[in-house]
Amino acid sequence: MPITFNVISRKNPMSPNDPPKFYADIVGNGQTTLDDLAKYASTISTVSKADILAVLESTFSKIADDVADGKIVYVGEYFTLQAGGSSIGKETEAEVNASCITTLKTIFRPGKLIKDAMKLAEVKKK
Repeated sequence: MPITFNVISRKNPMSPNDPPKFYADIVGNGQTTLDDLAKYASTISTVSKADILAVLESTFSKIADDVADGKIVYVGEYFTLQAGGSSIGKETEAEVNASCITTLKTIFRPGKLIKDAMKLAEVKKK
């Protein structure tokens, strides 16, 4: 199944009098759940869906805990996750403390297998 996109127009906020330009906007098309992953894995292996779900749940729970502990989590050649964020700037180093952090987020970096899959992905207009 190809990646689909819609066409949208956007004005340049720096030049509001210029005509808008048109851009491709990637659109999500369906979803894959943990249950879907477990069903698929059980069809291509001798392990039951229930066993696969138990392994996936415990693995992803550990990944979440480790990212929240500030660790960089490498998931083979699939992806890397780590914590990131933004903070308020201060005049001196001594003024910087945890309350200066305004947002925390998860940084996702695709690994080789996902990058290679994206290189081969088909794209079409919706």
